[in-house]
Amino acid sequence: MLYNKQISRPVLLNDFINIIYEDEYILLINKPAGLVVHPGHGNLDGTLMDILLDKNKFLAKIPRAGIVHRLDKNTTGLMIIAKDIFTYEKLIFLMKNRKIIRTYDAFVSGHLTSGGIISQPITRHSKKRTCMMVNTTGKTSITHYQIVQRFNFYTHIHIKLETGRTHQIRVHMLYLKHPILGDPTYKITNYYPKHIKKNFLNKINLFSRQALHASHIKFVHPITNCLIDCYTELPKDMVDIVKYL
Repeated sequence: MLYNKQISRPVLLNDFINIIYEDEYILLINKPAGLVVHPGHGNLDGTLMDILLDKNKFLAKIPRAGIVHRLDKNTTGLMIIAKDIFTYEKLIFLMKNRKIIRTYDAFVSGHLTSGGIISQPITRHSKKRTCMMVNTTGKTSITHYQIVQRFNFYTHIHIKLETGRTHQIRVHMLYLKHPILGDPTYKITNYYPKHIKKNFLNKINLFSRQALHASHIKFVHPITNCLIDCYTELPKDMVDIVKYL
């Protein structure tokens, strides 16, 4: 049986978050931009974890309130939440063994000539401790990418993660010298597309987050053995910026 439940009138956890798929064991949500996943320095409350615990008290018994994997604050898209400890441990096992396929959409600077694989180890940045970097001392990190569409100055790509390092996509695309549009951290300083209209450049400069969206998750449900295959469309801000790229 195939589950691909893209709800036209989503059930709301609050005004921010909508549920894409739910059963008695798991939730798949579509995380909005600007929402931090876990509490941390500078973000002690108002996180996704806080919202989940407020709405579902039983999640307090599960590590990280059942959150199986994370997305950066300003990355949008699909996330898996487990509703019990047994399902959580099974999903963590699937994630570690690369049995959960995650696909992202991204707009990157410049024109990529073809798709490919980035296999470059990633570690904590030697000077900026909140950032990551490619370095031979790092952990194995593998990113697959393919071209969806070339615009005048940017390229729309699909990305599949074989590993799940912190900031992996953002670090790897910067390594290729094709950083993600709007990324405030992993960017080429003073990059300006040649011959772009000034009003187009102004619009692009107003895009205030990395243009990265977790659009597709596919895996075999660890309890029911059904195929879970969920997709979410690009968020409005990414759709709206395309005309200027």
